[in-house]
Amino acid sequence: MVPDRTLRYVLTMGVEEEFLLLHPDGAVAPAAPDVMRRVGGDDRIKPEYMAYQLETATPVCTGLSELRRELTRLRLVAARAAEKAGVYLVASGSAPFPAGPLDALSPDDRYRKLARRFPEAAVAGGTCGCHVHIGIPDREIAAAVLTRIRPWLPALLALTVNSPVAGAGDTGWASHRYRMQLSWPTFMPPGVWPSAERYDREVSSLVASGGAVDAAGVYFLARLSARYPTIEVRVADTGLSVDDTVLFAGVTRALVASLIEDIRQRAKLLPTPGHLVREQLLAVARGSAGETARLLAKITPHLDEAGDTGEIYAGIERLRREGTGAERQRRFWQQYGPTSGFVGALAAETVPLRL
Repeated sequence: MVPDRTLRYVLTMGVEEEFLLLHPDGAVAPAAPDVMRRVGGDDRIKPEYMAYQLETATPVCTGLSELRRELTRLRLVAARAAEKAGVYLVASGSAPFPAGPLDALSPDDRYRKLARRFPEAAVAGGTCGCHVHIGIPDREIAAAVLTRIRPWLPALLALTVNSPVAGAGDTGWASHRYRMQLSWPTFMPPGVWPSAERYDREVSSLVASGGAVDAAGVYFLARLSARYPTIEVRVADTGLSVDDTVLFAGVTRALVASLIEDIRQRAKLLPTPGHLVREQLLAVARGSAGETARLLAKITPHLDEAGDTGEIYAGIERLRREGTGAERQRRFWQQYGPTSGFVGALAAETVPLRL
């Protein structure tokens, strides 16, 4: 039982975005060490699991305008450094071409340990996700939010699918990344835990049994951060554009606020079997529409409170008009096919023209 304590506080947010480094012909470019030397010491840009990946991490933000500025700045800095290294920064959930060293690990002891423990996941190559952190100082409340967010994960994925192309062809999936990430044994929705202590016990059990190398390697689609007082929502492909990422972050924050209100009101928790959530996630990853209308109805009161309604509704309308990242990628694929034009189009979508 979650204690009846005051829950009304500003929900802060921070976002981690993962990117590919690609040669103009689309081959992965293990250029992260070179790019990192060129970012000017910005400690919010870091190498990732594969040497052809980078990760950016915003500071803690209180509003969507602030978040947009930080996301834009980090993409511009990373893209300019990549350009100096002769490669593109590309925001796609999976590498589009089977070219280059897809198994090129970054020179990091932890990553090498991951690759030894889970070779199938390493061979699958790096995929790129977007992780939204929402500040919840009370871990008991955060653990309760994990339980309540489970049935909403498919709708969040539906907004963010962005990896239809891999292996030089259309995979038939909207999120090929989701399919590939299933190689990790802990890539799954969170369970139903009655307390933060029970959550911690589950994480410790997974590490002890070999299902993860450490707490940070437990890849639940939503989890309690191992480093920060946040809930970390990890279901999304990386956003093709800054607009996509801002939309995901704003919707996620409003959803978490709504779930906290449900906890405060002791709203009835409807049972959602894990197998049903997984089936819905797979369907969305394959291209089925998520229940975005129901999600919007759920979060609108909290969008209003944050002053985010106009921006989020405009973002949803943009997706309806222009398509998700996956749909836009498919249009580029139809236009350019397996050429440098396709890679250039993805890179242009990734990087804002200005701050």
